Parts: sequence; structure tokens; C-alpha cells
Amino acid sequence: MRDRLLWLIHSPFALPFPILFWALVVGLAYYHNDRTLQHAGFDLAKQRGEVAFQLIQTMRHWNAIHGGVYAPLTEQTPENPWLEIPEKTITSPEGVVLTKLNPAYMTRQIAELLEGGRLEIHLTSHTLMNPNNQADPWEKRALTQLEESGDASVVEIVDDRFRYMAPLHIDQSCMPCHAKMGFEVGDMRGGLSVSFPVSYAQRLTTGLRRDSILIHLVTFVLLSVTGMVALTGLRRLLRSLQRERDDRESIIVDRTANLNKEIKRHRRSQEALTYLAHHDELTGARNRRWILAQLGYLKQEAEQCSGALAVLMLDIDYFKHVNDRYGHQKGDEVLVTFVSRLQSELRQSDQLGRYGGEEFLVLLPDTSQSDAEKIAQRLRHAIADTPFQINDEVLDVTTSIGLACLEADVSLGQDELVGRADVALYLAKQTGRNRVVCWNDEMAH
Repeated sequence: MRDRLLWLIHSPFALPFPILFWALVVGLAYYHNDRTLQHAGFDLAKQRGEVAFQLIQTMRHWNAIHGGVYAPLTEQTPENPWLEIPEKTITSPEGVVLTKLNPAYMTRQIAELLEGGRLEIHLTSHTLMNPNNQADPWEKRALTQLEESGDASVVEIVDDRFRYMAPLHIDQSCMPCHAKMGFEVGDMRGGLSVSFPVSYAQRLTTGLRRDSILIHLVTFVLLSVTGMVALTGLRRLLRSLQRERDDRESIIVDRTANLNKEIKRHRRSQEALTYLAHHDELTGARNRRWILAQLGYLKQEAEQCSGALAVLMLDIDYFKHVNDRYGHQKGDEVLVTFVSRLQSELRQSDQLGRYGGEEFLVLLPDTSQSDAEKIAQRLRHAIADTPFQINDEVLDVTTSIGLACLEADVSLGQDELVGRADVALYLAKQTGRNRVVCWNDEMAH
């Protein structure tokens, strides 16, 4: 038996055996790893679809709970012919004709802006009010599947695009428009689909797949060579086996390191998505949605504890002139520098958020009007006293600030508090800019 084994080891027929054996083993390992990467790319793409859906749904819910929003009547935003409500079109005191946008109409306009881009959305239903929301074949099939199965979403790859659809259900704020169509609260009225190129997920996995191929190829070569070297003689067998074991450990360390890097990269991507959901991408300040939510929380806390809350609304003076004269890139750098200076002057408990354009909100919890005015003046001086050095340009920048306070034992709505700060800001700009104006009761008349 021993002689037969030795003859077999030295036989020419034994030489291909290590190659065939390790080709099978490494091939199966690569197949499993490749399937794991495919699932990871699919899951990441699905999460992107879910994030886009939640952002759109949050905007729609905000629109619905406010009963719709008004926008200037233009060719791009005509009257909604399918909206039957009083005061669908009104004229502002300044003579601007405004038309109301309900959630569906707002979503339709957002979809038109995104159409042709890397990320597209589409609002659709089996029962349409607006024929422009007609479902494509995939969306019809997805709607039927959602209605029959009750699933939370449908996710597929169609041609060269990643398709995601989740259902939209009727709530009480939807009934004014949809009750006449026979819907009741809780019914599924349609779905919102999100699509983007498959290349998004492929970009996430291409580099990993290339590394995987290289690692498995190196593994295959090393193991095959090791096996053939082991066949040269029993005297070198133990040494060859030790080398093979060392090689295996090295490969496992490399693969583990690569997997750890991918986990860290995935975690950073998740943290970046979370950051963008609450921060303004350009300036790093909190975004409008977050700062208004924080205002609601601080207002409730102040009312429960009989405390004070001050709100500052800031606007960069003549910011349009900066964009017109120096270009939008320098305008963006002015915004970044503006936010940096404000943050360096605020207390740890203060909150800064970008309200829109060049307007910002600062929330000052547990702050009386006199203290808030001092803080506002400090912020104003921080901007105005030192020119902005933007590359090779030196710009004189100032800010106007409106201040409104919620005093103890005073009931005041969140929108009214922001509105008072806005009125005070408007008065600051009307009376010369680069100043702080505090709200008082005379401004209400």
C-alpha cells in the first residue's frame, strides 16, 4: 500500500490533480464571494431607493398637513385642473397671482424636474385623477403586486435601471381630494416609484469584484504550486504543508482586512446619508427640516418649563450682488464663511440652520430678549467687522437680523414665532440693513 501510494505520487498522472482540485475549491469560494457582493450592491441600491422615497413622502406629508402650499402661477406651474377647492388661485397683497399645489401636484412637478437625470421619481395609481401620472408596464405590475401581497415595497432591476416602488395610503389629510373617488382612510391609493441606473450599484462592487478575482487567482496559483511542490518527495512534505498553511493564513488576513475596509466604507456611506438628511450639503449647517423640527421641540420644552426661547432670522445683505458680480462659486464660498463665523460665536446650546437661500435661523434656548439681542449684535459684528477673504478677493459682507422671543407663560405658535422674526428681519432690511431689529407688538399693525 505504501509503495503504491509512493508510485502514485511520482506518477505523471498526479501532476494535474492539485491544479484541478484547487480550481474547484477556489472557483466555489469565488462564486460564493461574488454572490455576496451582488447581494450587497443590491441592498445598497435598495436603501438608496428607500431614502429617496422617504424624502419625497416626507415632503408630501408636510404639504398635506398644511393643506397644500401656494406658488406663483407661471407657465411651468399652471392651475391644477384636477384640484377642486375654494381659493385654488389667489392674489397676494403685492399683486402676485398664486395657485395652490397639493401633494400630488407638487410631486408631479418634482418628478418633471428630475426627469432625464440619474434619479427619477413617478407618482402613479390604477385610479388616476391626472392622466399624466399614467403607470408604465412595470409600475402597473408593481401596483398589482403591492395590492395583492401587502408588501412594503417592490424592488427589481429592469433593463439598465434599478426600479423601486412603495405604496401610498390614504390618511385623513388626503380625504378632501380623494373622498369623491370612493377612497377611505387606510386604502392604498397608488404608489411612488424611484429609479436610477444600475451602474450606481455596479460602481460600489466593481472594485471589490476586481480585488476578489485577484485574491482568488493568487490563491489558486499559490495552492496549485504548493500542491505540486509537495509531490516532489516525502522529505519536503512537512515543509511544503507548513508553507501552504502560512499562505492560507496570509490570504485569510488579506481577505479579512478587505472585508473590514468594506464594512468601514459602508458605515461611512451610511453616516454620510444620515448627515445629509439633517445638514445643508454646502455650508454644513443644519437643514430647514431639522431646524424647524428642533424649533418645535425647544418651543414645547420652553412652554412646559415656563422658560424663554429666542429666534434669530439672519439674511446676508445684498447677496444677489455678490453672485452677480463675482459668480455663484464665490457666492457659495461667502455662505460657507458666513456659517463658519456664526458657529464660532454661538454657544454650545444654540442651534443654527439654513432656512433657505441666504437666510438662516438661530435658536437660542433659555435666552431672554435682552440676552438674545446681545448675541445677535455679536453675530452681526462678527460678520461686518472683518472683511471676507475669498481667494484673491476681499469682500465687505454684512447681515441683517430679525429677533423674536417666546417669553414664559406666553402661548405662541411655531409659525407665528418664525413669522415675527421674519417681519423683524424685513424691517431691519428696510431701515438700512446691517442691524438687529426686535419684534414688538406695534409691528403687528
